Formats: sequence, C-alpha cells, structure tokens
Amino acid sequence: MTALAKPRVMVLLALSLFLTLVILITGGVGVSMVVKEARAAEMSVGTYYKNKVIVLMYHDVRPELTNTKSLPLDKLDRQLTLLRENQFNIISMDQYKRFIREGAVIPDNAVSLTFDDGYESFYKHAYPMLKKHGATATSFIIVSSIDAFKEGQEPKITWEQMREMKQAGFDFYSHTYNSHIYSSANDKGTNKIPALRGRIYKEELGRRELDSEYEERIRSDFRQANEILSDKLGVKNDVLAFPYGASSDTTHKVAQEEGIDIMFRVKPGINGPGQFIGYRLNAGNYDNDPEELIELMKNAEKELVQQELSTSE
Repeated sequence: MTALAKPRVMVLLALSLFLTLVILITGGVGVSMVVKEARAAEMSVGTYYKNKVIVLMYHDVRPELTNTKSLPLDKLDRQLTLLRENQFNIISMDQYKRFIREGAVIPDNAVSLTFDDGYESFYKHAYPMLKKHGATATSFIIVSSIDAFKEGQEPKITWEQMREMKQAGFDFYSHTYNSHIYSSANDKGTNKIPALRGRIYKEELGRRELDSEYEERIRSDFRQANEILSDKLGVKNDVLAFPYGASSDTTHKVAQEEGIDIMFRVKPGINGPGQFIGYRLNAGNYDNDPEELIELMKNAEKELVQQELSTSE
C-alpha cells in the first residue's frame, strides 16, 4: 500500500464506523438526514438533477411583442444568461437521441432547446442570440409551409437559411408535412380534432375515415416530410414533434414504422433514458418570467414530476 493510499483507507474506515454508529443510535433516521443534507449541499453548488433532460419549447421570438406565443427577445437573452449562471448545460439533439436510445452519458442539469413551426424569427432573432450565448437548438418545421408562403401569414424560414444554421450546429426535424391543423370529425363540423389525433370526416367520401385510411394518411404525411428533409438538408428524419402535442397509438406505431423513434408532445415533464415520447416545458410565452423558469427547473425532479402526473393521459 502506498503512503498516499493509507490515509484514504483510514478515512473510509472512519466513515464506515461513523455511519454504523449513527444507524445503531438512531435506527437509520440519522443516515436519512445525512443523505438529505448531502443532497442539499449538492444543490447549493449547482447540481439539480442527473441523468435526465429538460426540453424547453418555444415558437416565435422577436424584439417586440406581437402575440401570446411570441417570446420577447430580451427574455430569451435573460433565460440563456440564467441557464449559464446556474450551471445548466445545453445539449444537442444528437446527444439527446443517444441518451434516450442508449443511456449515453450527458452532463448534469442537461437542457435541450426546441423551436416549433419554422418561423423566420428563428433565423432572424433567435439564431444570433443563441450564438451569442454559445448555445444550439432544434427547429421543428411544418415542411409544406416552407415553399408555400401565403399573404398574411408569419414568414417562414427558408431552406437556404436552414442550411446555414445546420452548418453552425443547429438541427431541423419534422413538425409534420401538413398536419398542423384541426379537422372535423363529423359531418356537421362541430367536432374539431388535431389531424394526427384520430379519424377525420372526409367530404369527398361522405363519411369519417376508416382506421386503415387514417393510418395511410398519417404515413403519407410522415413520408413526404422525411423525403423533403432528406433532399433539402440531408436529414435522416428520426425525430418528430406532434402539432399541438396531439397523437394516438396509431400515430406512434406509424412513426416507428417510418423510422421515427424520438417523439415530443407539449406536456411538461423531465425525460430519462427510454422516454421515447418526450415531455417539453413551455418557455416561450410572452409572459414568461425567466427567474421563475429557472427556479422551476432547479426543482424539476419534484415540480415537473408532479406536473407529469397531473397531466397524464
């Protein structure tokens, strides 16, 4: 045994004897207190959770407020500053995928940033701010909307802009081809559901879809999105964010059959290995309070797990 090893052995023996004595005297209560105090000490130096990922969700980001889904740019700046100052670690979608699939090692307090709908503001406003903070993010685009801009709609990001951002380490995946809509589930149009949620009423058929027709509609949508993303960006589309967070067992089955195994909803929660249908925490509303967001994230293992339970289907 080396001279350096002897003191370590003595310390371990002393600690073992101390814990044994605590167990004998307190019946184990003292050990529980020691563990709690150790956890509190760990929190105080910036470790809030391990082997888990919080995925934050955004939509539109702009300098001036335009609607309730738009996050003011200065609030995004503040969020990113607080994430860094409080030892949160932003990871890429590739890191997230390996973690979910294989349990790959990720840093403590891991966070993934996601932006839905493919707005031009992701390139014009969010992208420069994210680069300023050395952060990366993933954008989920409604593929059919990229080349089909209509007057009165919010401008969408272009393929050229996406290619530029992809070179800088940003990722782009599907928010479906054109299923980001509500459709009628009956002939009166009084029952509107998200298009991915279930069978919809087809006027040309004079009835609701059959189960097989519903499945084929979803499959066609996913395939179109995948083919275009592959052609335009060279992306193997194995990640999907459900519009409105709405899905079904059929949606999940078809996605997996089309090579998409990582999926996201919009329910708050915290993700561990094997969580293939992931939770996302909305951080992008106009009234978001960056300080409150960080406090919620610090207590994620308690607060977000409770929200998972309260919003479970």
